[in-house]
Amino acid sequence: MNAAPHPAIIASAPCVLVVDDDAFQRAMLADMLGELGVATVLQAGDGAAGAAALDGAQPRPAVVVADLCMPGQDGFQLLEALAARRYGGGLILLSGQQEAVLHAASALARFHQLHLLGALAKPLRLDALRTALVRLA
Repeated sequence: MNAAPHPAIIASAPCVLVVDDDAFQRAMLADMLGELGVATVLQAGDGAAGAAALDGAQPRPAVVVADLCMPGQDGFQLLEALAARRYGGGLILLSGQQEAVLHAASALARFHQLHLLGALAKPLRLDALRTALVRLA
Protein backbone atom coordinates (compact mmCIF):
# COMPACT_ATOMS: atom_id res chain seq x y z
CA MET A 1 0.00 0.00 0.00
CA ASN A 2 2.63 2.54 1.08
CA ALA A 3 0.75 5.83 1.06
CA ALA A 4 2.15 8.97 2.59
CA PRO A 5 0.09 10.41 5.44
CA HIS A 6 -2.30 13.05 4.12
CA PRO A 7 -2.11 16.41 5.99
CA ALA A 8 -5.87 17.07 5.73
CA ILE A 9 -6.64 13.64 7.15
CA ILE A 10 -4.17 14.05 10.00
CA ALA A 11 -5.79 17.37 10.92
CA SER A 12 -9.46 16.45 10.55
CA ALA A 13 -9.62 12.75 11.48
CA PRO A 14 -7.29 11.97 14.39
CA CYS A 15 -9.63 9.18 15.56
CA VAL A 16 -11.70 6.80 13.39
CA LEU A 17 -14.09 4.02 14.43
CA VAL A 18 -14.15 0.95 12.16
CA VAL A 19 -17.22 -1.30 12.46
CA ASP A 20 -16.99 -4.62 10.58
CA ASP A 21 -17.72 -8.20 11.62
CA ASP A 22 -14.65 -9.51 9.78
CA ALA A 23 -11.53 -9.17 11.96
CA PHE A 24 -9.25 -9.31 8.91
CA GLN A 25 -11.16 -6.46 7.25
CA ARG A 26 -10.96 -4.40 10.45
CA ALA A 27 -7.21 -4.96 10.70
CA MET A 28 -6.70 -4.12 7.03
CA LEU A 29 -8.73 -0.92 7.41
CA ALA A 30 -6.80 0.02 10.54
CA ASP A 31 -3.53 -0.40 8.61
CA MET A 32 -4.83 1.69 5.70
CA LEU A 33 -6.06 4.43 8.02
CA GLY A 34 -2.70 4.46 9.81
CA GLU A 35 -0.90 4.86 6.49
CA LEU A 36 -3.11 7.86 5.72
CA GLY A 37 -2.22 9.51 9.02
CA VAL A 38 -5.05 8.55 11.37
CA ALA A 39 -3.52 8.38 14.85
CA THR A 40 -6.19 6.31 16.63
CA VAL A 41 -8.36 3.56 15.14
CA LEU A 42 -11.08 2.08 17.33
CA GLN A 43 -12.64 -1.21 16.24
CA ALA A 44 -16.00 -2.92 16.76
CA GLY A 45 -17.45 -6.17 15.42
CA ASP A 46 -21.08 -5.14 14.86
CA GLY A 47 -23.43 -2.19 15.05
CA ALA A 48 -24.21 -2.56 18.77
CA ALA A 49 -20.51 -2.71 19.66
CA GLY A 50 -19.89 0.24 17.33
CA ALA A 51 -22.55 2.35 19.06
CA ALA A 52 -21.12 1.41 22.46
CA ALA A 53 -17.59 2.27 21.30
CA LEU A 54 -18.81 5.64 20.05
CA ASP A 55 -20.52 6.34 23.37
CA GLY A 56 -17.40 5.50 25.36
CA ALA A 57 -14.78 7.12 23.15
CA GLN A 58 -12.90 10.22 24.27
CA PRO A 59 -12.32 12.03 22.04
CA ARG A 60 -15.30 11.06 19.91
CA PRO A 61 -14.25 9.57 16.55
CA ALA A 62 -14.25 12.11 13.73
CA VAL A 63 -15.27 9.37 11.26
CA VAL A 64 -17.15 6.08 11.45
CA VAL A 65 -16.33 3.51 8.75
CA ALA A 66 -19.06 0.86 8.75
CA ASP A 67 -19.75 -2.35 6.88
CA LEU A 68 -23.43 -2.75 6.05
CA CYS A 69 -23.89 -6.51 6.19
CA MET A 70 -23.00 -7.87 9.62
CA PRO A 71 -24.61 -10.46 11.89
CA GLY A 72 -26.22 -9.08 15.01
CA GLN A 73 -26.80 -5.39 14.58
CA ASP A 74 -26.00 -4.51 10.96
CA GLY A 75 -24.84 -1.30 9.34
CA PHE A 76 -28.39 -0.10 8.69
CA GLN A 77 -29.17 -0.39 12.40
CA LEU A 78 -25.92 1.41 13.17
CA LEU A 79 -27.08 4.29 10.95
CA GLU A 80 -30.22 4.54 13.09
CA ALA A 81 -28.08 4.51 16.25
CA LEU A 82 -25.80 7.25 14.87
CA ALA A 83 -28.83 9.39 14.02
CA ALA A 84 -30.32 8.84 17.50
CA ARG A 85 -27.02 10.02 19.02
CA ARG A 86 -26.95 13.03 16.67
CA TYR A 87 -23.52 11.97 15.47
CA GLY A 88 -22.00 14.91 13.61
CA GLY A 89 -18.80 13.31 12.33
CA GLY A 90 -18.14 11.79 8.94
CA LEU A 91 -19.49 8.45 7.78
CA ILE A 92 -18.06 6.01 5.25
CA LEU A 93 -20.20 3.01 4.29
CA LEU A 94 -18.72 -0.24 2.98
CA SER A 95 -20.31 -3.25 1.35
CA GLY A 96 -19.37 -6.30 -0.64
CA GLN A 97 -23.01 -6.67 -1.69
CA GLN A 98 -24.76 -5.34 -4.77
CA GLU A 99 -24.49 -1.64 -5.51
CA ALA A 100 -28.19 -1.24 -4.65
CA VAL A 101 -27.33 -1.97 -1.00
CA LEU A 102 -24.90 0.96 -0.92
CA HIS A 103 -27.47 3.21 -2.61
CA ALA A 104 -30.16 2.28 -0.06
CA ALA A 105 -27.81 2.88 2.86
CA SER A 106 -26.68 6.20 1.37
CA ALA A 107 -30.30 7.30 1.08
CA LEU A 108 -30.93 6.33 4.71
CA ALA A 109 -27.83 8.25 5.84
CA ARG A 110 -28.98 11.35 3.94
CA PHE A 111 -32.50 10.97 5.36
CA HIS A 112 -31.01 11.07 8.86
CA GLN A 113 -28.81 14.03 7.88
CA LEU A 114 -25.60 12.11 8.59
CA HIS A 115 -22.42 13.49 7.00
CA LEU A 116 -21.82 10.83 4.36
CA LEU A 117 -18.26 10.96 3.02
CA GLY A 118 -18.58 7.94 0.76
CA ALA A 119 -20.30 4.64 0.02
CA LEU A 120 -17.54 2.30 -1.11
CA ALA A 121 -17.53 -1.20 -2.53
CA LYS A 122 -15.36 -3.95 -1.10
CA PRO A 123 -12.61 -4.81 -1.63
CA LEU A 124 -11.67 -1.33 -0.52
CA ARG A 125 -8.93 0.54 -2.34
CA LEU A 126 -6.61 2.90 -0.46
CA ASP A 127 -7.17 5.73 -2.95
CA ALA A 128 -10.96 5.50 -2.51
CA LEU A 129 -10.58 5.62 1.28
CA ARG A 130 -8.25 8.62 1.01
CA THR A 131 -10.69 10.47 -1.27
CA ALA A 132 -13.57 9.88 1.15
CA LEU A 133 -11.58 10.99 4.21
CA VAL A 134 -10.35 14.17 2.53
CA ARG A 135 -14.01 15.22 2.12
CA LEU A 136 -14.15 15.70 5.89
CA ALA A 137 -11.57 18.49 5.80
